[in-house]
Amino acid sequence: MKKILLLLIALAVGFQVSEAAKKITIHAIPETADIYIDGQNVGTGTYQVKFDRNTDFYVVKIAAPGYITKTYRLRKDNPKKTIVYTLPEDEALRASVGSEDGVDLANRWFDVTCRKGLTEDKIWKRLMSVCTNYFDNIEVRDKSAGWIKSSWRLTTFKEQTVRTRLEVRMSFIDDETISYRVRLTVQIKDNDCRGENCYKKYDRVLRTFEPMIQELQTSVGGGE
Repeated sequence: MKKILLLLIALAVGFQVSEAAKKITIHAIPETADIYIDGQNVGTGTYQVKFDRNTDFYVVKIAAPGYITKTYRLRKDNPKKTIVYTLPEDEALRASVGSEDGVDLANRWFDVTCRKGLTEDKIWKRLMSVCTNYFDNIEVRDKSAGWIKSSWRLTTFKEQTVRTRLEVRMSFIDDETISYRVRLTVQIKDNDCRGENCYKKYDRVLRTFEPMIQELQTSVGGGE
């Protein structure tokens, strides 16, 4: 009986030691990616996670410039000794411009001052022409109020979707000068997320819309 009891104790101790010694190695691609465990930066490229007896999982975040940051739950009962996390390239980032590129126009109003001598009718036609060149559907086109609002235009990448909306509103500088306020609202979401709540503010403008800004300035604010 004593031998059986000692054997059970030895097995229990061995089991606890084995559990305490559980290790899983993380490899991140690209190798320059930072690895975070439960919010703490623990290394770059490769890191060995050690599980104690009281920890069932860790939250692993992998991040690198030019790639989409991903978060995973690494469980202790994972049978693999080595796990490779590969970050997808950030296609939306590569296809857009932001403040670091000198284009800080997303989600903010900017002014387009109309050239004197242009009639309101001509200004309106030019505004509508530019808007319909970039957006298939216009939700609001109220000439008397000087208000244009497009539907969302979706641009889908492998991992993410960016949606862009244009809004134009008339504003008067003085009795003789007409100006318009223009805003490009830009939002982004992960493609594995469903629903309107998935979209978040994106402080970048897709390069597709860069020429539109210039066209608005030259067509309405420029010459004939």
